[in-house]
Amino acid sequence: MRKIRDMIELIKLFAVSNTVEGKSPRTISWYTDMLSAFIRYLDKVHIPHTLSDYNIDVVRGFILYLQQKRKFEGHPYTPQQEKHLSPKTIQCHVRAFKAFSSWLFREEYTTENRLEKLKLPKAPETIKTPLTDDEIKKCSGSINKKSPTGIRNYAILITDLDTGLREDEIVNCLLSNVNLVDGFIKVMGKGSKERIVPIGKFVQRKLLFYIENVRPKPANAAINNLFLTTDGKPMTGNSVRLMFSRLAKTSGVRRLHCHLCRHTFSINFLLNGGDVFSLKAILGHTSLEMVNHYLHFTAAQITAQQHKYSPMDKLTGEH
Repeated sequence: MRKIRDMIELIKLFAVSNTVEGKSPRTISWYTDMLSAFIRYLDKVHIPHTLSDYNIDVVRGFILYLQQKRKFEGHPYTPQQEKHLSPKTIQCHVRAFKAFSSWLFREEYTTENRLEKLKLPKAPETIKTPLTDDEIKKCSGSINKKSPTGIRNYAILITDLDTGLREDEIVNCLLSNVNLVDGFIKVMGKGSKERIVPIGKFVQRKLLFYIENVRPKPANAAINNLFLTTDGKPMTGNSVRLMFSRLAKTSGVRRLHCHLCRHTFSINFLLNGGDVFSLKAILGHTSLEMVNHYLHFTAAQITAQQHKYSPMDKLTGEH
C-alpha cells in the first residue's frame, strides 16, 4: 500500500499519470475539474478530504447534492438558474470518480476499487438534431468571405461539417498532414491515435484557396498548424469556440457550436449511405457505442421518408 492520503495530492498525481499516458490536456482538465468539485463539496459538508473518507457512501452523498443543485449555483460570475444540473452532467462527474477510483486501485493506493459497484445515474437518451441545410446556408452566408479572417473561418466551418473533426483536432491540424491531391487529412486524435479523415472536393478547393492566398506567414519556422491567427500564430481552442459563438450570433443559428458540426457530419454521412464502421474510423471512436447514437436519428429520418413513399398509402390515396 502506498502512503499518500491527501485527496488533493492524489488528484494532482492522477493528472500527472494521465499526462504521461498521453491523454489530451482537455480530458485531464475535465477530470481535475470534476474531482475538484468533490473536494469543495467535502469542505462544504465538513468531511476531511483524506483517502480514508473516500468511499461509495460519501460519493453517493455528493451525487445527491449535485442532483439537487441549481445550474451555476455559487458561480462567481454567472447568475444562478432555476434549472437543475442535467443528468448527463451528473453522469460526467460519476465517470470521473470511477476513473479516479480505478486508478487508485491500480496504483495500489487502495486495496480495492471502492467505486466498482457505483452505477451511473440514469439519463434520458436524447438525439441531437443536426444542422439543417437552411441553417448551414445561414451560417455560411453570414461570413465575410472577402476578408482573410472570414475566409479562414469559412474554411474551418466547412471542414468541420465535411469531416466531423473535434475542436482540438481542428486546432492541432498540421499543414503537412493535409493531402489535397488524394483528399484526406491525417489527424492525431484522442489517446494519440492517428487516423485518416477524407475530405470532399469542394472543401479541398476551399482549403487550397485558403492555404495559397490567405494563410499568413507563420510567426516562426516551428509553426506548422493549418489554421493560424492573423499574426501567424496557431489558433487555440478558445479562439475556435469564440469563432463559433460569434457565428451563432451573426447567423441567427443560436445553437451552433463546433461539436454540433461533428453531429451534423455523422448523421449526414449515414443518411447519404455511409456505413457505421467507416464512420467509427473517421470519427476516431474506439467502439460503436457512440456511433449507435447517430443511428437512432437516422432510423427516425428513414421512417419519415418511408411514410412519404408508403406503397399502400399511394395505392389507397391516404395522405
